[in-house]
Amino acid sequence: MDNRQFKKRTLFLIAYLVFALLPIYWMLNMSFKTNEEILSSFTLWPAEFTWANYKTIFTDPSWYSGYINSLIYVGINTVISLTVALPAAYAFSRYRFLGDKHVFFWLLTNRMTPPAVFLLPFFQLYTTLGLMDTHIAVAMAHLLFNVPLAVWILEGFMSGIPTASRVSSSPSSCRSSRPAWAWRRSSASCSAGSSCCWRARSPA
Repeated sequence: MDNRQFKKRTLFLIAYLVFALLPIYWMLNMSFKTNEEILSSFTLWPAEFTWANYKTIFTDPSWYSGYINSLIYVGINTVISLTVALPAAYAFSRYRFLGDKHVFFWLLTNRMTPPAVFLLPFFQLYTTLGLMDTHIAVAMAHLLFNVPLAVWILEGFMSGIPTASRVSSSPSSCRSSRPAWAWRRSSASCSAGSSCCWRARSPA
């Protein structure tokens, strides 16, 4: 690579970073402005620096209560999704049973279904059970779409673990199988971690 190509790639990388970071800078810039300044003028930095917007977010219940509620039902949804999806993904990955492909495809079709289709059934169910306006109701509604995706992601990770490592890393094996057992556990942990990231994003 000659010096000219290196300079071109460097300039391209700098331009890309500026383009990618510009929206983040602009959000931070507006967060330190007053409403009057945002609506009246175009400035690259705040003319009147203020922390009032952040104070409102952390002191006004109409703002921070939404974040707290989101964290609660996202946490509930993540725990239930992984609890259900991990054994299901392991079963689809390691065992063959009657209708396994059809059941797996049926799980994915739930993800493809428009959410509006389930609006009335969920409303009737939650009204009957007294779950309206509760955290568990929101979490359970998202389970219908998040569990199939979690099973699909985890099944791919489980299938990537060789069957030989599963046998050699069983707890009943000899002491020499500890590295294989640790590797299998770390692989499953990575798959669960990636699934957690998707679970946390989906209900937002």
